[in-house]
Amino acid sequence: MYAAPLGSWSRAVNSGTLDAQFERFYGSGQTEVWRSNYEQALSLFRERFGAGAGDMVIARCPGQMNVMGCHIDYGGMPSIRLAVQGRDTLTLLRSRPDTRVRLHNVLDYPGEPADRFAPIEFDLADIIPAENVGDRESLMRYAARVCNERQARTGVSQVDDWTILVQGQLVFLESYFRGRVDWHGFDGLVWSNVSPSGGMSSSSALVISSACAAMGVHGLDPRLDMRLEDLVDGVGTSEWIRGTRGGTADHGGMVMGISGKLVSVGVFPAKSCGEAELPEQYAAFVVDSGVPRVYDDAMKEETVIAYPLGTFMVRDLLLPRWRGTADFAGLVPDYADRIEFIRDITENNLGLGLPAMYQLLAGVPQQITLAELEARSRQEGCLRAYQRMVEREVEGKFPHITARYPVKLRRRFVFGLTEQDRVRYVIEYMNAGAMSTALELARIAHEGDQDREVEDATLADLEVRARRGDERARLCFLPGGYGRMTPEYDRVVQGINDFLLQEGGPVAGSVQGFGAGWGGNVGGIVDREFLTGARRQDFQHLLRHELGIQQDPAECVATPGEGACLVRPPTP
Repeated sequence: MYAAPLGSWSRAVNSGTLDAQFERFYGSGQTEVWRSNYEQALSLFRERFGAGAGDMVIARCPGQMNVMGCHIDYGGMPSIRLAVQGRDTLTLLRSRPDTRVRLHNVLDYPGEPADRFAPIEFDLADIIPAENVGDRESLMRYAARVCNERQARTGVSQVDDWTILVQGQLVFLESYFRGRVDWHGFDGLVWSNVSPSGGMSSSSALVISSACAAMGVHGLDPRLDMRLEDLVDGVGTSEWIRGTRGGTADHGGMVMGISGKLVSVGVFPAKSCGEAELPEQYAAFVVDSGVPRVYDDAMKEETVIAYPLGTFMVRDLLLPRWRGTADFAGLVPDYADRIEFIRDITENNLGLGLPAMYQLLAGVPQQITLAELEARSRQEGCLRAYQRMVEREVEGKFPHITARYPVKLRRRFVFGLTEQDRVRYVIEYMNAGAMSTALELARIAHEGDQDREVEDATLADLEVRARRGDERARLCFLPGGYGRMTPEYDRVVQGINDFLLQEGGPVAGSVQGFGAGWGGNVGGIVDREFLTGARRQDFQHLLRHELGIQQDPAECVATPGEGACLVRPPTP
């Protein structure tokens, strides 16, 4: 269906047969550029593996940009994404008669060596587990066991080698199609111009692109032979085998991208939760901050674990105590069944008003340990519920979070709920033409990335204002305190936001950090005047001379493009 000989692909690229697809993927006026890119990838494949017999497939996956909703997808919450047009990871695969996998990786990004990633080779028989891990829950359990064994063996749970990203998706795909498809090896080349610095999700683009190609080389169509939720949530969760504990909205943005639009991507299951046109006056902007992204494993685990711990507290400790009281009179009888993820703690889902939400947040302790939470659960008669939560959400997943580790719970739990509200209202404000408020919410989201406490007095004041019906008392205007921001990274984000406010006012644009909060890319929505118009030189001066960023603003525009797919080959 999607396979053709190497020579046929080359002739199709050079003759313009694929131009219609290139224009759809990369925009008008870019066909020559992408003919050259595809021919480069095909030539490199030929150099490494020979012209050879047999058909090959080409898959493409764009990088993605998170416009709103950082750090919340692993709580099942939606986030606003765009697939970045013109920043693609291509995977070219040709079948082998055995079970060997050989892959080369070529990076075409300014300032990066083309051979940054060493070639890899392995045998499928060495990585495929006997158990079936073809659903997300089984895959997470398997990944946790693999990471724990790695931690015990090597002292670290995370692997940086790109081999594990390819192997992870193959482990999932083999199980998913077990009994339907016999998996064989392949030779392949990965070509990418997606920024590797953090923020465009180059690793996730590799995972989706190589997974789509692996399906294609086995005669499968990822859009037809796999459900959307499995293509996003299943393939995306395969990265947990690497040792990361992220969500899958990055993958959703890459798969569900729509040309010209911002998409609110829901996860678990993957789905569209709304969309908004990007006004012509504005462009998405993404730039490498120059701040290296350095992981703090313990803090990363602490931020992730805060969501299930806070959810347990609300569902099993706070709501049972307060149901029937005045502000909780409308609480739905089946509230416990409705709460699985933090995303489910909303006014509409629980039948509560906004004042009750602020009471709940005030009831979440600022800091707690697992030992203290267990003791409190025992005291209040819900120890079994706590043990089930630990078994499902905690056990084996957070090696750095010991029973006595102090989790800064409230600030991080509050951030999750308020960031989810910001995702909802950015779409609403943009569709209503209220760009100044939508842009303000991005600045508030950046403030929420700081390590700041949410005080009782703040929540009490918001409760009073909510009773008055004050629009500014909405959750979306409360930053929270996720706690993933370094001073160096903050300096870049804050410097750009201060400049835009000073030079163009509240409608000029706003940015935030994308690289997990610790470094990498910075981006947001900015008035085109500062990117390609009359104010471009002023903005460029700020970037270069005050922030040390050498990139031209005009080259940092991220146009919303089409999601990942297999490229259709020329007809015989």
